[in-house]
Amino acid sequence: MLITNNFSLSNEITHVVLGGRVFIDQDGLDITSYAQAQDFALNYGFDMNLPHQRAKVVKIFKDSVTFLQNVVLEGTDLEIPTKVSKLRDPLNLLVWASAKPRNDIAKWSCAVLCIMHTLFYIDNNIFLRFLPDIQHQIFERYERYLIQEQDGGWLFKGDYEVSVLDVKRKESKNRYSLLLKLLQKSENVAETIYDHIGIRVVAEDLLDVLLLLRFFIDHNVFQAAHIKPSRTRNLMIDVKLLEEWLKMLPDSFSVKDLTPVERQTICEKLAQRIGQPAVNPYSSRDYTALQFTVNTLMRLPGSGVPALEKNRKNFKKGGNPEMSNRFHIPELIQAQEEYTFFFPHEVQIMEKADFYNSRLGPASHSEYKNRQREAVRKRLLRGILPQEVTC
Repeated sequence: MLITNNFSLSNEITHVVLGGRVFIDQDGLDITSYAQAQDFALNYGFDMNLPHQRAKVVKIFKDSVTFLQNVVLEGTDLEIPTKVSKLRDPLNLLVWASAKPRNDIAKWSCAVLCIMHTLFYIDNNIFLRFLPDIQHQIFERYERYLIQEQDGGWLFKGDYEVSVLDVKRKESKNRYSLLLKLLQKSENVAETIYDHIGIRVVAEDLLDVLLLLRFFIDHNVFQAAHIKPSRTRNLMIDVKLLEEWLKMLPDSFSVKDLTPVERQTICEKLAQRIGQPAVNPYSSRDYTALQFTVNTLMRLPGSGVPALEKNRKNFKKGGNPEMSNRFHIPELIQAQEEYTFFFPHEVQIMEKADFYNSRLGPASHSEYKNRQREAVRKRLLRGILPQEVTC
């Protein structure tokens, strides 16, 4: 980087390193030449002189432009300048984004670079490469007890049974959903996404919610030891009233013996009356659920196992199964060290009434996404949106 005086400090030092500001919220960069842009890209992680690495950067650039135009700018009259959208060499964005004073091309270049930066983190997340195996291991813990009934409802069946109205697996978000989520997060790429995988269960009422929690803990579907406390969001149950009510219960008490009126009275008594502040600023105040994040220890085979298994099958298919033993393939498979790591998944439990509310009005998922997109738009298009004041 060109030093213009005996002691100069860039915004990257004063704002990001020292000030704790998020990198994508800076007003431009300090790259004044193409050679500096090449050096920045190299140390970022891409040698633009290598065709396969340049191709990856170009693809990320094109995907970022598409996302900006089709998602962020949807519903506006704004268009990405052709000079930016049709650019052949993404390194020019780094130079353009550093223009002083900032012009329109600098602002649009910054917007594209912010998206590219976030996409690089998504596409190079090692855990996302194992998602199919991770999903299988997590969902299997629930599905081993899950039975669908003829009326369309569901039953968790183990040492006892708990009926629920609906069960939905929340599989990994698509790439653009992840991108939208990270771009609106205050810490951007430093933020951990906890809901790559999740499960939502809809119960009849609050008492069935409590029975469902007891079932999960009793059957070790998940364990309290692996719950992340800061991610728990209880907008349903008043814990203090619940504990007081439990102390008063006689030993002979059974939920099955309650009349509908008695159930409703108890549910109303235990319901959370004072809403806690929402963890997610883009959720509606009308949204009510019990939500928490659980870590699960994953076990994945070593990288050499698939190839060894393929060779063993080929020997068997070719009529020479003894060759597998001659080459010690079973022993080699056993010797492969497995990968172990904890991976989070989100559990969401709702009552029937709140579930139906969540599908319509301000608590619906589409409205949630609209609020996310608006936040991303304001963040990326500072100085471009008409209602925004240029920094």
